[in-house]
Amino acid sequence: MKFYKIIGFLLLLILTVKAQPSWVSKTPEGYLNDFFVGRGIGTTKTEATQKAFEDAVISIMRNNTITVNYSENNRTVTEQRNIDETIRMDIVRKSVQELRFDGESKTINQLKQVETYYEQGSSGYEAFALLSLPKRNPISPPSSFSPVWRSVLLPGWGQLYKDQTFRGLSFMALTVGGVAGGLVFNQLSVDAANNALASRTQARRDYYNQDKKNYNTYSIISFIAGGVFYTWSIIDAIIVKQEDVYVQLQMNGGYCKLNFSMNF
Repeated sequence: MKFYKIIGFLLLLILTVKAQPSWVSKTPEGYLNDFFVGRGIGTTKTEATQKAFEDAVISIMRNNTITVNYSENNRTVTEQRNIDETIRMDIVRKSVQELRFDGESKTINQLKQVETYYEQGSSGYEAFALLSLPKRNPISPPSSFSPVWRSVLLPGWGQLYKDQTFRGLSFMALTVGGVAGGLVFNQLSVDAANNALASRTQARRDYYNQDKKNYNTYSIISFIAGGVFYTWSIIDAIIVKQEDVYVQLQMNGGYCKLNFSMNF
């Protein structure tokens, strides 16, 4: 039964393990949105997250022309501006508050929270915030069906296409493991049946027939498990809502190489 304990352990890891997202080390480039990463350090998770949002918002205000809504002399002002000479901290604080509680800012038009991530260290927390703004000239993204047909052909391939490496490899291993286990147990069942036929005593025949029955049960369970993980891989590729598609550009030997990764 160790085989099934291993499967159960891997299944638990799929559901619980959260690896550091790729956007923490490299800001993604989107087809539909521009992305911005902020970093903050604090003694508490709340403090670190607050600073991460502030860092990202300040970066956006310094380097982008944005539509800002703010109050001035008892009136609401809406304008497009690049705030590079002076950072208005009242706009930053209000935007951060909106992003943290609503996931979207009304002060900076169409600014949205995509994802947050934090790590706990010995002296406190380090937090990261990923924000997005719509591109002025969006790029047509690839078909959202791409992860689905990949998972149909090979379980886990769709997750790898979406840059979900751990989930993809886990689906592959569990599906292949289930099918392989089913084949192995089926062969053991056949061998036990042959041994039962060749046995000269009833006791030995009963012993091998019991083995045959057990191996046959294990074989059926393994095939079912493989089928479940295969189906789960396809469903996972279908139902997970796509927030945006990232594209990373690399120059290699004078030509442009596209590495696609997707944020779901």
